[in-house]
Amino acid sequence: MFKDLVLKCHKCGKEYEPKPGLYRCPKCGEPLLVESKTEFIHPSLKKFSLGEGGSPLINRGKFYFKLEYLNPTGSFKDRGAATVISYLLSSGESKTLIEDSSGNAGIAYSCYGNAAGFKVKIYVPSDVPEGKYAIMRGCGSEVIRAGTRNDAHKAALNDSEGIYVGHTINPYFIEGTKAIAKELLKELGGKRLKESTIFVPVASGTLMLGLWKGLKELLNANEITELPKVVAVQACGYDYLSSLGTLKVSRLSCGGEKTHFADALRLTKGERGHQTFEAIKELSGELVVVGDSAAEESYRELVKSGFLIEPTSSLAYAAAKRYMNEGLINYAVVPLTGSGLKYIPVEHKLWKILGV
Repeated sequence: MFKDLVLKCHKCGKEYEPKPGLYRCPKCGEPLLVESKTEFIHPSLKKFSLGEGGSPLINRGKFYFKLEYLNPTGSFKDRGAATVISYLLSSGESKTLIEDSSGNAGIAYSCYGNAAGFKVKIYVPSDVPEGKYAIMRGCGSEVIRAGTRNDAHKAALNDSEGIYVGHTINPYFIEGTKAIAKELLKELGGKRLKESTIFVPVASGTLMLGLWKGLKELLNANEITELPKVVAVQACGYDYLSSLGTLKVSRLSCGGEKTHFADALRLTKGERGHQTFEAIKELSGELVVVGDSAAEESYRELVKSGFLIEPTSSLAYAAAKRYMNEGLINYAVVPLTGSGLKYIPVEHKLWKILGV
C-alpha cells in the first residue's frame, strides 16, 4: 500500500513506515517529513480530491500573484487536506478527525473530511470570523470555540475521541502544499523563477515548509539549477521566528502592537518552528514583520485590483512592495493564500438550511 513511501527524520536520519498519528521521530522527537522514492507526490496521497491545485498565476508588471484563494474551500490549505485525507483513506483509518485552526485549515478539513465520510471535530479561537465558523458547521463538522488560538491547539491535543490530524505537525499536509513549487516552475519557467523572490506569510509554517521541500526536491532532480530566494513574512506581535536564531529582520509599520487585522497569523509558536526557521535560513535568511497599517493599505490595493483576498495575503504583498521600492528584487511572487469572502456576515437562510 505504501511501497516507496517512508517518514524520515531530517535530524537523526531515521526512517519509519507510515502509520496514523506518527508525526514525530520516536528517537529524537523531531517532526517527520514524507519521502516518496518514486513520484513527486506518492500515488497513495492522491486518492481523494475536490479539484484543488493548479491555481492561476496572474502577472501585474513585476509582481506575480498565485491565486490560492481559488481552491475549492478558498485557501491553499485544501492542498494539504487532500493529501492527509488520501493518506487516511489509503491506510484504512476511520476514526474522528480532530484539528485546531484559526479557520482555513478547519474549513479544508471540514469539507474534505466530511466529503470522504469522516466525522470531523474542529477547535477554533473564540473570536474566529463568523463566516469561517459557519462554513465549518455547514460542512458538517462539530466546531468548538476554545479561547485563544493557542488554547484551541491545546484543547485539540487533549481530545482523545479520535485521531489528531493537525496541519501544523502532520507530514502529509506539507506533502500537499509542496506542489506549489512545481506549479511555479511550470508557470514561470526556470529562468524567471530564479530571478524572482517569493514572499510567504508564516504562522505554523506549512506553506513555507511545503515550498522549501518542493524546491529542494526539484533541485535534487536537476529540474532547477538553484533555489530561488524566499522571504518569510509574519504579523506584528507574532514574529516568533525572530526568537529562534539569527535572521535578517526588517519591520514595516510595526510599533510593537499585536496585529488585530491578520487573524490567521496569530500564533506565538509553531510546532515545526525550528524546521521553518532552518528552511528560511537556507532560502534567504530574511523575515519581514508587518503591522496593521501597512497590511490594511495593501489589502485595499489588492481588493481594488480585483483580488478578493483575506488579510494574510496583504502582509506578504506589503513586504514585497517594500523590497521592490527599495530596488532589492527584480520580480516578486506573492501567494494570495485565502479568500476574503469567508469574512462576509452570515445572516442568510442558506445557513439555516445547513443547520448552522
